[in-house]
Amino acid sequence: MNNSRYERLSGISVSLPTFTDQEYNLELGKAQKQIRWLIDQGLTEENCVVFTAGGLGEGYFLDDDEWVAMAETLVEAAAGKVPTGIGVFELSARRAAKKAKIAADIGMEFIQCAPPRYMQPTEDEIFTHYQYISDNADIGIMAYNTPWAMPGGYNFSRSLIERFTQIDNFAGIKWSTTRADDYISMIRHFGDRISFVSNGGVMSIGYQMGARGFTDFMVNVAPRLSLLRWQLVKEQRWTEFDELEVSMRYDPAFAVEPGDMSAPGMGEGPDARLRLSVLGMETGPHFPAQVGYPQSHIDAYKKTVDASGIRDWVDWDQSILD
Repeated sequence: MNNSRYERLSGISVSLPTFTDQEYNLELGKAQKQIRWLIDQGLTEENCVVFTAGGLGEGYFLDDDEWVAMAETLVEAAAGKVPTGIGVFELSARRAAKKAKIAADIGMEFIQCAPPRYMQPTEDEIFTHYQYISDNADIGIMAYNTPWAMPGGYNFSRSLIERFTQIDNFAGIKWSTTRADDYISMIRHFGDRISFVSNGGVMSIGYQMGARGFTDFMVNVAPRLSLLRWQLVKEQRWTEFDELEVSMRYDPAFAVEPGDMSAPGMGEGPDARLRLSVLGMETGPHFPAQVGYPQSHIDAYKKTVDASGIRDWVDWDQSILD
């Protein structure tokens, strides 16, 4: 493993949205303005890595030219002031490696790379997927543990993660938690070799065990809040961190009845764009063929947000894009 990449993959893992017009054309000028605004608000190479075309950014709906344009836009706007990365969602290791090399050539430091998922891949196949990428592209790899999207709800196992540590360009894992005990166990065993980035769900205990960052969409509109969360982690102020986390639970899914198939399920676009829209950031329509929330759920979500106090943290103003 590359220790310098392990060190760089820490802090706020910023998940950028994808700005589009009503015909789904990319609005790259708006993306640049938002990135520069975030840097002006205090994001630096010491406290974040900025990712584009991830799940929140609907990277899996972009064509190849659009994906490259998103990468170039982020690198240009970041201007070396923050580390950058991009989402890679490919069944083919060859395609994933090709994209990884393009990202490296553009000047990015990391890819956020989901495992191949269509049928049930074996652990040997998942390992080989990442090994092939590392062998063919000189860029840091953050694997994405996605049990909610894998056949059978598969989580990366301890034996697989041990093998990951032998991959030269492997930097870390973005961990979506279904079982907090699994996550904490993995950090306990591998946290000194792999940078674990929390995708929510375990409060401060993950950081106390050695997790090195968290993914965050709220930073797009409320960077003060995200920077405070990271400051609390760095200063090990665990009680304050947990109290803040509890007060900020405002997921649109809370407004959806269990088993209701009218809720979005194909991608994160409807969820992400709703969250941002309610807080004042309009990013355009979600890509087809995702289906958005019914109006009743949107109304319920707005009430949840209003009751949370989150609006007090929002510094974003849509006029920034003018």
